[in-house]
Amino acid sequence: MCNTCLNGFAQKPDTLYFNRAFISTYIYQDGIKLSGGKLTKKFDTTKQSKIKFMWSNILKPIGPVFTVGGVGLAYMALKGVDATATIDGKQVDYKIRSLPKLLMGLGLVVGGLCMVESSNELAQHAVEIYNTKLKSTSKIGYIKKIQFGLTESSAIGFTVSLK
Repeated sequence: MCNTCLNGFAQKPDTLYFNRAFISTYIYQDGIKLSGGKLTKKFDTTKQSKIKFMWSNILKPIGPVFTVGGVGLAYMALKGVDATATIDGKQVDYKIRSLPKLLMGLGLVVGGLCMVESSNELAQHAVEIYNTKLKSTSKIGYIKKIQFGLTESSAIGFTVSLK
């Protein structure tokens, strides 16, 4: 009976854990993967966590779109445009490649990958802030009433009521 009373005081907060994947970060609680809606409800208690998680959700789909767009633009710049010139009376075929398009494409690829990484870091930071907030608000149970007496089986016992 004393063991159950002591376990009541040593409650474990419901902490969150994150697992990084290639493009996204998955958040778990007690081994169960949580959906975006459940996480939004959990993060309602901590304003900073909610804001970081919302920004993470905004950046998550934008990053891959920028990356794919940048790869496409870089490909188009490297592919070039066919052109023909007449030199000394002979026609010469060549390609016109755009360096600004190539640089913009590479910039979009780098920017998109940075957005994906930033999204993952924001999700991780939201979990860390939430867990820190849980640890700082210690759950202390106050004893409201203790009763000692005889039980129905003629043994000595006590009951504890927590607030």
